[in-house]
Amino acid sequence: MAQLLIQFTDAELESLRWVAIDEERARADLAWQAGNTDDLPAITAQNPHPVVLVIPQQCVYLTQVELPEKASRQILAAIEYQVEDQLAQDIDSQHFAVGDASENPVSLAVIEKAIMDRCIELARAHGLRLLQIIPEVFLCPWPGDGVNLIAGDDGLLVRYGAYRGLKCHPRALPAMLSLVRRDVEFDRVRYFETSGNEPPAPGEYPIEIQSAGDARLGYIEAPYIDLQQRDYQLSSAWRGVARAWRWVAVFLVALLLVGGYNRAIALQELEDRLAAVKAEQYELVKLYLPASTRPGDNLKKLLIERLKLLQSGQNGRGFMQLLQDFAAARARFATVRIDRIAYQNRQLNVDLNSRQLQYIEALHVEIQKQGVDARLENLNIKPDLISGRLVMRGGSDG
Repeated sequence: MAQLLIQFTDAELESLRWVAIDEERARADLAWQAGNTDDLPAITAQNPHPVVLVIPQQCVYLTQVELPEKASRQILAAIEYQVEDQLAQDIDSQHFAVGDASENPVSLAVIEKAIMDRCIELARAHGLRLLQIIPEVFLCPWPGDGVNLIAGDDGLLVRYGAYRGLKCHPRALPAMLSLVRRDVEFDRVRYFETSGNEPPAPGEYPIEIQSAGDARLGYIEAPYIDLQQRDYQLSSAWRGVARAWRWVAVFLVALLLVGGYNRAIALQELEDRLAAVKAEQYELVKLYLPASTRPGDNLKKLLIERLKLLQSGQNGRGFMQLLQDFAAARARFATVRIDRIAYQNRQLNVDLNSRQLQYIEALHVEIQKQGVDARLENLNIKPDLISGRLVMRGGSDG
């Protein structure tokens, strides 16, 4: 069966490389072509095959968890708490995918939910028929034992177990092999040579070179972890759609019940109820939406956009992002003059002045619409000049 293999090369899932393969004859030496997400419509139009998305290995943490014998379903369901002390981030922001649950220790792949959300978003936007979403290390062939190497995107893939592996710079390979040897006993490494890539220097370990053109691609007929689990299973998406449209089902049932009496009256009642629901929704969310929002607008879409902006703000804005947000908003208010700009304690402080207070306030509102936590301080109102300080709160520069 033909497949379209799309490997992203950055954490933002913007840059990518792709190749069309035949699953039955797929070999590890692939003729990749470069592109970005803007090219996806053209790529998928030319290659209308089921899609395998490959996530950069630096975005995925592979580990193992030792569980008690005959572990219950509850323990497996809460397995993320077993590795909480290994992670530097809140586990609620992470997605956990399990390898073979019948093995002990159980293998885990950990990835940010934001990256998985981006994968699903791209798949839906471009109509991709997703087969799997896999970490990059599973492109490396797995003959069943030893330490195996192959050139990946901007690094060397090191696979030393069915579900174990990492990516490193070729110069760091000897040090990484020393760390791997703490977990796996080996006396040589196997390198699958690809076109245009020279074998690395593994230091004290002998190296066995094989042609990648003779080896099967690492996730075909070999163990791998599909990241499409839990909330990101295909069935989960349909359950989410069903929950979102429950009220439609309720209205349809109501329509069938009253249809025998008076269809016109029933339809009018439904319209009135729907209008009332929309009015209630508007009253609930209008405080969180732009002032120009009207009851007849698509409140759900506006609220989602607002939440995305707020979420991006919570994830942290550094100096450059805050400065960019301010410049974009200020472009509409040329009469507002800037006296001084300072960045301290993750806050961008802008001293500004104008002859009209309304321009300063309008600039403040415009910045808030972008999801930035901003406030006006030290307003000094004089007949001929209004001055103040705009404080924009950001986060880590990352």
